[in-house]
Amino acid sequence: MIRFLNKDEYGRTRELFKACFMDDEFEAEYYAENGAVQQHRIAVVEEDGKIIAMLHLAPMQAIYPDGHTENTEYILCVGTDPEFRHRGYMDELMKWTEKMLIDEGFKWTFLVAVNKDIYRHLGYVYDWRFNKDEAELLFADEGLTDCSAKLLSGETFSVPERLKKL
Repeated sequence: MIRFLNKDEYGRTRELFKACFMDDEFEAEYYAENGAVQQHRIAVVEEDGKIIAMLHLAPMQAIYPDGHTENTEYILCVGTDPEFRHRGYMDELMKWTEKMLIDEGFKWTFLVAVNKDIYRHLGYVYDWRFNKDEAELLFADEGLTDCSAKLLSGETFSVPERLKKL
């Protein structure tokens, strides 16, 4: 089953976060009572009551060079339980989440990936380098310098110059 968790369930993803990212320092801060996770939405795949895959959505406001702004969602903390990898769960979760974003009126979304090739087949083909402020805002790990975006609504949206297809 794929669904968004209620905020009171967010703690159920903490062990999966640790299993996928092995970052105890950031995990403690992120999941703290007033941590960043409280501002996000979490979509999960559950099987027999166990969360086996997740992704978090953070609301963002994109500022374009001409000064106009647009709301979007940043996909982060994408992870699958190591015992359940390579079975298609993440593809299903990404597609389900993208449909929800389209239904909510979002034109595009983006993520920061250690390996961008993992997401290319899903349409995350528009890349840009972010500046220092963006890296801090997006919780980018040291050494990660690029975002990859996907157009969700190509018919009514022109790609900003900053988004360059590889």
